[in-house]
This record gives sequence, structure tokens and C-alpha cells, in this order.
Amino acid sequence: MVERRIHTEDEHGIAPDGLGLDDDYAGERDLPVQQVRSADGTLIAYEKSGRGEPVVVLGGGLNDRGMFYPFANLMSENFTVYNCDRRGRGDSGMGDLDGYVIEREVEDLAAVVEAVEKDTGQTPYVFANCTGGQIVILAAAAGVPMKKLGLYEPPYWSRPATTEQIEEIRRLNEAGDHDGAVALFGRDVVGFVTDETIDGFRQHPAWQAFLANAPSTYYDAIISRDHTQIPHEALAKISAPTLIIRGELTVRGIFDAMEKVVDELADAKLVTMEEVGHLYDQKRVAPIMTEFFQS
Repeated sequence: MVERRIHTEDEHGIAPDGLGLDDDYAGERDLPVQQVRSADGTLIAYEKSGRGEPVVVLGGGLNDRGMFYPFANLMSENFTVYNCDRRGRGDSGMGDLDGYVIEREVEDLAAVVEAVEKDTGQTPYVFANCTGGQIVILAAAAGVPMKKLGLYEPPYWSRPATTEQIEEIRRLNEAGDHDGAVALFGRDVVGFVTDETIDGFRQHPAWQAFLANAPSTYYDAIISRDHTQIPHEALAKISAPTLIIRGELTVRGIFDAMEKVVDELADAKLVTMEEVGHLYDQKRVAPIMTEFFQS
């Protein structure tokens, strides 16, 4: 049995030198961007690649589709991958800040799944990480068709954002201080950077993408405030086979919550990956998800 290092609630299992995105951020790809209109009129963008059964990919906080190119590339060897920009990032529309609740993103996912079914005639598999996983769970419970669910650490039992933090994130974004908004979100809400690592991390290519996606931190902070508790009623409604993956180095709350989620789902398995925390290695997760979706 591997002895697990327990992180404090102020960190998310990252290396001391900051967020390990060296192999996880590949910049732009030359693929056509397609869009679908969500229920409230917001345009949701995605890229399509590969051949085979469809897989929808949905990211977490500050993730645009560019963050998932390594995963999408590997999955495209066996599947048709629909790599999405959630609202407020990439080529998707922002939507209405004042009317935002997580259900808007459930509707966004439903619109993408409907487009995939029309495109392929098949119900897609769905993979999501972090807050994207919380959206997927609510969508599956609401009846959005999914053949199987693959989720990396939907952050239940994590430290919730405060209303004051949410208001400050919005103020910073509206003032054009996207650097400040990303820093506040990353340091105080999610915990993927610290005061010691943030200056160095600003030199990483992904930081520019984070700045472009900064307005979306308002949405993910609301999810953090309102949805850190396990949605027991929603889990009871999900029948699709589900694989939950967690990292052995992640914070205690999320680590323990993943086991509880698996216990409450009708058909679920739990995989614990060694030597990773909440920020995971896409090249290691892709073969695990491939095996699960193909089984």
C-alpha cells in the first residue's frame, strides 16, 4: 500500500515550483472551430478531431480547449473527440454574468451533446475535470444523454469561495485587471499558485491563456461557493457507468469525497493515481479513459 502524503486545504497537490503544465499546454491547433447555441443564446465552441465513437471533453477552472490538446490528441487515436470551450473562455460566448447559475452550463453541455448526437447518431462518452465534473454530474442527473462518464476530481468537500472573493473577482475583471483576477482565483480560491510561485508562473505560456479566460473565474468561483457539497439526490439519478479518478497527493477533502461519490453512484469505479494531485498528467489519464470507454 502506498503511503499517501496529505496536503493542507491551502494547496492542491502541486509541485513547489508551481503548476506543472509544461507537457499539458500545447497552444493553438489548426482545427476548425464549430459552435452550438445554448438555451440562453450563448454560443458554445468546440473542436472535432479523430475517428470513432464520440467523446466530449469539458475542462475545469480557467481551462480552455487548448489546455486539453495532449489529452484530445491521444484520445483522437480511438475516438471522435469534441473538445469544448466552456462559456466565458476560448471561442465561446460569455453569457449573462448577472443570471449565472451552474444550470446555464448544464444547458451548454446539453446543447453540445445534442449536436454530437446529430453529427454521429451516437450517444457520447463524456470526460471532465474539476468543476467541469460537477457540471457533468448535474447534467447526467437531469437526463442529458451520456454513454459513460469519466471524471477527474470534481472538487466536492473543497474549501468554498466566499461571496467577498466572488465580488472582488468580478470587480477586477470589470476594471480590466485580468492578472489580478487570475491571481486571486488561483491563489485564494483554487490554490494552484502561491505568493512564492506566482511570479515564476506568470512566465509560463499558459498564463496568457489564463488572462484571456479570466472573466470565467467569476463563474467557477460561484460554483465553488454554491456546489462544494456532494449532490446526493443528483448522484442517485445517474445510471451511466462512471469512472472517478483522484490523485494521491490531492487535498484531503476532495480525496475523501471521491470515495463517497463512488459509493453513492449506481455503477462506478474509483482509480487513485500515484504522484499527482488535483492537477493531473493528461498523458497518464488518456489511456485509463480509453480502456474504460472501450470496455
